[in-house]
Amino acid sequence: MLLFFSSPPFYTQYVHLPPVGTPTPPIILNIPKYYPFFKDALGAIDGTHINCSASAEMRQAARDRKGGVTQNCLAICGFDMIFYYIFSGWDGSAADSTMFYDARMTDPHITADKYYLADAGFPICDAHIIPKRGVRYHLAEWGRAQQWCRLFYSMLLYLISGHRPVNADELFNLRHASACNVIESIFGVLKRRFCILVHPAKISMDFQARIPAALAAIHNYIHIHNPDELEDFVDADDTEQGFFAGELAEGQTRTAERRRANARRDRIAAEMWEQYQAELQERGAI
Repeated sequence: MLLFFSSPPFYTQYVHLPPVGTPTPPIILNIPKYYPFFKDALGAIDGTHINCSASAEMRQAARDRKGGVTQNCLAICGFDMIFYYIFSGWDGSAADSTMFYDARMTDPHITADKYYLADAGFPICDAHIIPKRGVRYHLAEWGRAQQWCRLFYSMLLYLISGHRPVNADELFNLRHASACNVIESIFGVLKRRFCILVHPAKISMDFQARIPAALAAIHNYIHIHNPDELEDFVDADDTEQGFFAGELAEGQTRTAERRRANARRDRIAAEMWEQYQAELQERGAI
């Protein structure tokens, strides 16, 4: 069954990248703080560590930065909590950016002018938008300050309490982190739904590497045919989230591409800030 769920035709029917011409996702289109700024975002990309049962000779390579024995998996998801892509079986010691560079050479084709949201562990490039480094208001900081607050309402609550972004970069990071959090949520759902991802089976690593892909396909199948079922996992978030810079986060993209990506991010941040200031003035808050 593992081979069936992780292979065509089942896997390719339920896990695939969005086609050319995919419209702006409704969750972006219908939320003013995201639209039109992220109108070309297809979803989010990130890596997650999944516990594995490695042999003695493979255990050292499988140790992640926290000392656990894991396989690192790269995933892309949509804002509708559907997996678009899974790249599993990497040693736990592998950085997210390392996996991305390998996948970039072989797999995910991203339509021109479209991109995914990613954290600072990824390089800045045409394929995705990352936060501004060295700028506060990453969502993890908000979580420490208001753990009871749902992410969707965090910006409103901070405005009420007077903790406003003070410049375009802070506002951009706040909204970026809020939208990008969908990838942490889907990882959390997957791990709560399937305990084998937390308590691994003692089987060959070749088979263990197939498990995340198979379960992502099953997750998509369930969500497509019974979308209300996700309400059972309303508080599920992956504990791996964080503002972690990967070892290759500054390399292996060409200068012209980095300039384009930086210019795109700066433009979006400036447009956000202009709208935000206009809203504050309209409410008489400034």
